[in-house]
Amino acid sequence: MRIFNASRLKMLKSKRLKNYILYALGEIILVVLGILIALKVNNNNLENQKQQQLLGSANRVLELMQKDDSDIDDVLKHWVNVEKTIDTVLVITKATEPIVNCESCLNLLLSIKLPELDDEIVQLISNEDLSNSELDTTLKAIAKDYKSILITANFYKESSTEVLKDHLGYLKENYAWFAQYVYNGICDEACQEYHNNSSDYRNKVAYLNFILYDSYQYDLLVFKDRLKNHISKLKSILNN
Repeated sequence: MRIFNASRLKMLKSKRLKNYILYALGEIILVVLGILIALKVNNNNLENQKQQQLLGSANRVLELMQKDDSDIDDVLKHWVNVEKTIDTVLVITKATEPIVNCESCLNLLLSIKLPELDDEIVQLISNEDLSNSELDTTLKAIAKDYKSILITANFYKESSTEVLKDHLGYLKENYAWFAQYVYNGICDEACQEYHNNSSDYRNKVAYLNFILYDSYQYDLLVFKDRLKNHISKLKSILNN
């Protein structure tokens, strides 16, 4: 009888231990599953946040590209009038003749209008962790074209600014009428003589046209064509 009770007690203890182990394993599995589910939910939330941030950046990129497209249009239209003035100085008027009836000629070497392209687009895209989706590939292509045009724009801005500075410095050092001309916009007889008959003035107009308008206009037209394609494609992706 005692042997039976001892054997039964041993079996009960073994069964309890087995049940305890199974219970413990079940608890561990539940905890692990809970952690995995929490990680999955957290990853989904992070992915959603990342996607929303990317869409926000893409919409901002689209807005900036549309602004740049409009700005380039305004500059190119302005340059059409500038080119007419340059033609008056360099083509229509012979080198042996005075330049007449050209009030706009007086401003050719005083100021220039350039497109205001900002690097915000490149910064926005570079801050995103891009993959190989259609949106990401499009943004990469946009960033590549913008990096290129920004280098070009900076070169022309520095070059043309240097020409204007040199011209103003030359006038300041050599002509008494410079102060009234720059400060009040008054161009007296001596000033008119310089702008109408001076080969120096014509040479500087030709140089500015060579380093800025002739070459930069082509680069802007090429970029503008790519910009329109980028705008169209990005709009299509964001609207889907």
